Amino acid sequence: MQELEQIRKPLVDQPTGTLPDASKKKEIPVRPDPDVEAAIGMSRKWDAREAGREVAETAIKKLTRPPDFFVLFSTIHYEKYGGFQELLNGVWDVLPKGTPLIGGTVSGFTNNYGCYTRGTTALAVSSEDMDVAIGYGKNTKRNPKHAAQQCAQMIKEKLKDSTYENKFLLNLISASIMPNIPTIGRRKIVRSGMSTKLLLNLFGFSQYFFQKGYGRDDEVLEELIRYLPEYRMLGGGTIDDGAALRNYQFFNKDVFTNSVVSLGIKTNHRLDVKTTHNMKKTGIEFNITKTSNDGRIIHEINGKPAFSEFIRLLGWPSDFLNEKNWFKTNYFFPLGFRVNKEFEEFSPRLLGGIFGESFITIIRSKDPKTVILTIDGRSLLKAIDDNLNTFPENPAFGLIASCTTRLETMGDKTYRSRDHILQYFGESPFIEFYVGGESTYSPNKGLTFVNMSFNTAVFWNKN
Repeated sequence: MQELEQIRKPLVDQPTGTLPDASKKKEIPVRPDPDVEAAIGMSRKWDAREAGREVAETAIKKLTRPPDFFVLFSTIHYEKYGGFQELLNGVWDVLPKGTPLIGGTVSGFTNNYGCYTRGTTALAVSSEDMDVAIGYGKNTKRNPKHAAQQCAQMIKEKLKDSTYENKFLLNLISASIMPNIPTIGRRKIVRSGMSTKLLLNLFGFSQYFFQKGYGRDDEVLEELIRYLPEYRMLGGGTIDDGAALRNYQFFNKDVFTNSVVSLGIKTNHRLDVKTTHNMKKTGIEFNITKTSNDGRIIHEINGKPAFSEFIRLLGWPSDFLNEKNWFKTNYFFPLGFRVNKEFEEFSPRLLGGIFGESFITIIRSKDPKTVILTIDGRSLLKAIDDNLNTFPENPAFGLIASCTTRLETMGDKTYRSRDHILQYFGESPFIEFYVGGESTYSPNKGLTFVNMSFNTAVFWNKN
């Protein structure tokens, strides 16, 4: 984690990354709009309850009517400074009773105020042309389908009488948690010692019984889509500061783990979602020839042991990919897979770990054809422009699920990415929240669940 902290430290210490005292605080204006009001809340106070009050106060005081929903994001720090229940208690000291609230922990966020890897932020929205429902499902790592069904049914039931045509679903799902395997610990790379078969069996045991393992977000999403196929969706995996040790979800006054929480909206306001990543092919291609039953563990590439064949194709020495340089190499050379087998567009998938000769992946393998992708800083920024330039001007508000690896690879250059976002949003409220595994879905474009990507949900005026 030392390299990760070295990357993040300049971002936290930047002057524009701190919120001034309340008496001198720059106000983020609410865009005048008779149809919808949206505002951003913000706090960097250390005490959880005080931060909860401030994040709610700074949001709802800018609205002329009570919010129809409240989306709350927090970094993991409040776990040690009062706890997340106290954070929510502080929010509810201020938030009008009965306001639908969902949220979760993220590694950082960008909003109209600045860029942060410590603190809490929220989006409050009020509209006379909007019906809202929230839902949740538990045990996403043990039984993702049941969790999704429980959540979707709550949304469907509460919105069944709504007559608005445009539909949206925000999904926050517990992301991967590194299991603590006996004699191994939480290492990402285990090349020798315990047998690979035993290691993988222990990993599977931990996944089911302790719900510590990969997130299974894609399985949750697929089931949500089966129940709510007409909704446009934006999704992200709740995480901590990059250690992947724990994460939390918020639902009204409750704090959950290993759950999905969703915000459902039916409205007259126009909206759309989009995913971009700008990864480029390196020219290195191969076929995945043997995987685990669920497709998350890759055992063989081109009919050969996966790890040895992978480093041979890349021309790396056998000891090059290790715990020390994991972030520096894995993030810049992800596996590329086809989201849709009918098209030759390849999307990035990160390696979650290496056990013996086998790869643990965050996203399941469904198509054997794979390429190695790469990216540079300029392309990371261009992905923002390529995404936001597809939307109409004058947005009402927006939510952006961005991969935490974008934050980690850009470091203090995250301020440049915020500048690109501001070119589109201007003074309109937005939050970019950094997650572990991100997605969009629309009935016409289907599901895109990838890593290293920039994902948007933008709402604009109905006229």
